[in-house]
Amino acid sequence: MAAANLGYTFPIKVTKRAGRFFIAFLTIPQLSASGEIYAEAEYYAYRVLADYLLSLKDQPTKIQALTQTTTTATVDQHSFLSIIQVPLNLDPHKMQVQFTLPHDAPEHAHSEINKIKELIAENQKK
Repeated sequence: MAAANLGYTFPIKVTKRAGRFFIAFLTIPQLSASGEIYAEAEYYAYRVLADYLLSLKDQPTKIQALTQTTTTATVDQHSFLSIIQVPLNLDPHKMQVQFTLPHDAPEHAHSEINKIKELIAENQKK
């Protein structure tokens, strides 16, 4: 999907605990999603976010106020940051996730990529 069609971005924190993935919306703290595998949690995150945003569809300035691409959230060995990209029509089937990687040094980005792969792959083996 072309980036021009993506109108909004919402930062999320994904945490794996007790065999489940939990997604917290960093700019909309009352929203969350979870699933046994990462793909399931991501799917529910899209649905939860779409339902919430559709209630604001006639108020694009309110939606825009909830968006951002940077965050001060911290991660540990069980969590990582991502951004959900949302099209202007708020269609959950067109939403996409982009993993957030450190920009300070290539080895940090590589380490974060490996951590994300291991977190997601470990739960996929069920």
